[in-house]
Amino acid sequence: MEEKEKNEELSKAIEDLRAAKPQRPETEKFTFYDERGQRLYNLLSEINELIIELHDEVTHNVFTDIDYHQVSGVLPLWLRDAGHSQEGVMSRGIFEKLVGANNSYFVNKLLYYHDCEMLVNALQNRFNTVETMFTQVYDILTPVLKKTDEDYHTVLYIINEDAERVNAYINSIVINLASSCDIMTKIAVELNGMSGLNFVKYPKMLSANTTYGGYKKLSDALKQDGTYFANERPAAVAKVETIRDEIVHNGSLDYHAILYFGDYDGGVDYWALFPAFKADGNFESFVGRKKFYDDPNRTWNNELPVMVYDFLIISKATLQLLLKNYHKEYYTNAEDLEKFKSEILKLTTSFVDVMKKERGKANKV
Repeated sequence: MEEKEKNEELSKAIEDLRAAKPQRPETEKFTFYDERGQRLYNLLSEINELIIELHDEVTHNVFTDIDYHQVSGVLPLWLRDAGHSQEGVMSRGIFEKLVGANNSYFVNKLLYYHDCEMLVNALQNRFNTVETMFTQVYDILTPVLKKTDEDYHTVLYIINEDAERVNAYINSIVINLASSCDIMTKIAVELNGMSGLNFVKYPKMLSANTTYGGYKKLSDALKQDGTYFANERPAAVAKVETIRDEIVHNGSLDYHAILYFGDYDGGVDYWALFPAFKADGNFESFVGRKKFYDDPNRTWNNELPVMVYDFLIISKATLQLLLKNYHKEYYTNAEDLEKFKSEILKLTTSFVDVMKKERGKANKV
């Protein structure tokens, strides 16, 4: 009873400490002050720059006979935003009418381009989310544990809001990384096949039903080691996908989201345990048991930066591969604004006509 009361007292003291949210010195935060943070954030910055290049290459590959920059400044925003963005305040019905009223090679290519652009934006958003979530994870977990498990005065676990939050942040990182494999594969499928589209109508995305497993149908030129598309899936990708599949399809990594904490002279550390993996990136498993926590010093605190860094190295290599294989010089034609003048004007007049008809219907009601 005395030991239980002692633990409860310690637990309450630590909860009070956490509630006060003491600010760690900057040198103890997982930021540019931390060597692992520097490496990760630098790599994420490089990936962001490559995705910007990918935006350009998608533009170049779609507009092989239209100078997009000559016409883009005078195009209505619904071409880009409707059905893709909160800025596109338009119903599906009105959008469909506008697409039908402007059925031309020029407009259909623009519509398809913005669908491809949406894919590239989605890829960029995945990595931006990962960067944001890292800050959140290490606002709760101690970036560098001061001691090993047996060196703390007392080690207990807690199930509380912080435990749920850090679990959600880690899940978000894993899911967004795994999602990047699906989206990168979709982009590869579009780049590979868009030259065969005829644009007699607004085309459906070639990658509409493609997921990461679809990379096996890509050309051999893309199946390079060290990329998402390697013939043998990289262990770093397999590990992320294994965790994603477990939390999305099967449940969670524990009965409850929990945090461990240990007190020492001068402070308290927080950590969460990391399950055991085989060298190929799959869980150490036996029948229906997949999460073995056999090492109390194997923590998310230490393993998450390593796992994400290894994955991002492969992400970077995959982007470089796409940029190399689908590089195309940009088509220019200073006469294109005049050439497509009638289609551009019709985009505006058709919008006015459709909205007048919709207003007329509303007034009758």
